Amino acid sequence: MQRNPFKPTAGKTPPELIDREDVLLEFDEGLENGPGAPGRLMRISGVRGMGKTAVLNELGSIASQRGWKVIDETASTGFNERILSRLNYSPAIQQASIHPQILGVSLGGVDFKTGEVSLQEAMEREARKDGLLITLDELQDVDGEEVKALVVSVQHVIRQDLDIAFVFAGLPSMVDGVINSKSLTILRRAVPFELGALSSAEVSDSYEMTIAESGMGIKRSIAEQMAEIAAGYPFMVQLVGYYTWQRAARMGSDSIEAEHVELGARTARLRFAETVIEPALHRVSPEQARYLLAMSEGTSGVSSTSEVASRLGKGAPQLSAVRQRLIDAEFIDASAWGKVRFAIPYMGEYLRENRERLLLEISGS
Repeated sequence: MQRNPFKPTAGKTPPELIDREDVLLEFDEGLENGPGAPGRLMRISGVRGMGKTAVLNELGSIASQRGWKVIDETASTGFNERILSRLNYSPAIQQASIHPQILGVSLGGVDFKTGEVSLQEAMEREARKDGLLITLDELQDVDGEEVKALVVSVQHVIRQDLDIAFVFAGLPSMVDGVINSKSLTILRRAVPFELGALSSAEVSDSYEMTIAESGMGIKRSIAEQMAEIAAGYPFMVQLVGYYTWQRAARMGSDSIEAEHVELGARTARLRFAETVIEPALHRVSPEQARYLLAMSEGTSGVSSTSEVASRLGKGAPQLSAVRQRLIDAEFIDASAWGKVRFAIPYMGEYLRENRERLLLEISGS
């Protein structure tokens, strides 16, 4: 029996990047066409679990195949120092030269280069040699001054027509906030790609191909059933595929059947809740959590803002700021005027199933 072909671990590249060919092609053409090509400066946005990290990984593979040095970083404190370290460059002192003295008279001085200059020159050295790609993930967690130092250095290297590419990724609203900063105007020229939900047909096709290549059999109707459960969400596509395939393998089957999908989907939803929904909810305030719980009382998938306000005993205008913060953080989206829905699949079901516990946690916070 072959290995399970699905890769639901965060940051791992799946066996097939569904419907992401345009991003990969634009980037590859950018490297081919030389300094100044648009594809060398890109921004990738999308809600949690939409495959941003997987796309960055694949872009890194494309650059590596061309002999470029690839540095993948996450926008957490100290990322510039980590970039310098991977360039084998000291972030503290880049160069020091002491000139001699004659009869106690100095013939020169001591020259030190630190901070942003060392970052820029480290990039220049690599860009002149083989080419350099830097990817920066989770931009929503970025420190403003640190990203400014990185972007300024990248900009200077670009102006010298050297082989450098910079791709950054994060939640859509947060990325927009960063690129609209007055000091980071270069980022507005980055080619934008927002990763949306995958179509059911594309996911079904992918399931059929990937499972068949693994040595398992699968009917089209079963692939479509799996695609419906995955809800167009790339991370969920991998979870459903992984646990369904694994269930069939454990039961000694040489094909995926409905019972495997049912059992696999149950585990996939549990893992999705543990790895996506629960960590996301830890980032919201008690007031925002109450709004989400009020939304979950409706089962249609779409809630009226006035209905949500009524459930909370308030007027809709009183909650506009809370609603907007949840939209900005990509927990919900405005599906129509006066309507909201969850941006993360299965969140409504999770909130309903865990309502009492969550209310206790909110009251104790």
